[in-house]
Amino acid sequence: MPFDSWHGLRAGDQIGNLEYVVDEGALAQYRRVVGADGCFPNLMAEDCRSMLVQRGAGEPLTTVWQRLEFMRPPITGRRVQVGGWVRDVGEKCGQAWIRAAAFAVDEIGTEIMRSEAAFVIGREAAPLEQSVETTEVAPVTASLARGRAGDSAHLGELRLPDGEQLNDFRRMASAMAGIDTTLDSNRLTSVTAGWLESLMSTNFGEDFRWGGRLSIAHHAAVPPGMELRCDGVTLGHDTDVNGVETRRIAIAVRDAAGYRVATAEAVVKSPSPLRA
Repeated sequence: MPFDSWHGLRAGDQIGNLEYVVDEGALAQYRRVVGADGCFPNLMAEDCRSMLVQRGAGEPLTTVWQRLEFMRPPITGRRVQVGGWVRDVGEKCGQAWIRAAAFAVDEIGTEIMRSEAAFVIGREAAPLEQSVETTEVAPVTASLARGRAGDSAHLGELRLPDGEQLNDFRRMASAMAGIDTTLDSNRLTSVTAGWLESLMSTNFGEDFRWGGRLSIAHHAAVPPGMELRCDGVTLGHDTDVNGVETRRIAIAVRDAAGYRVATAEAVVKSPSPLRA
């Protein structure tokens, strides 16, 4: 019999709601971990995961894929309201998985973020085959925002939080999500996503924060204290009849040994139509 339900939830079902406030403390804690240009501390709440955890019965959920659409940065002090639903439930290679979507708005109806995520249920997903880069690609531009198709750049390094910094981050995340995130084996994918959001904001500023899209495939666990490096290359650069430029950026996240732990693609329009 096909696996098409998880605790009675099927594709199309509502999975619940979240409410939390993004305050100055949350923004400061988020930036201490992901970088000074990060603007979406609600990524700490992991909306899709948190709503599924509230409905589940204790099985671990391993994040294997995320898609994030940033509508506008949350305004500190306003309450964020999130609704979620099931996109799909299935089984592949002997592993049960579930895909969920969420939509976050603030208390006056301003759109904040749309998100979607896929999780393997019950045990760790088998890691994808990893490859090691033996040569470095020399950056062509200091900023991908000024580059052309084919240009590449080293985007930055990050040491994942551990110790008291990790405890502070998880306490903040737990308060926002309404669940004890210290019990989740979430492999710090929320930090990876937040770091990439911060790096794209560094490169593209408000154009990314208002309408930028980010898709992330998580290939391997990223434990506390791991050192990561991020490189990007512009896959496409098009300009429409109105002068709006659209760039697609391929992103590779590797550990200190050169193994790829995540792959991502970012799409950004400059100037963003949402700022018109």
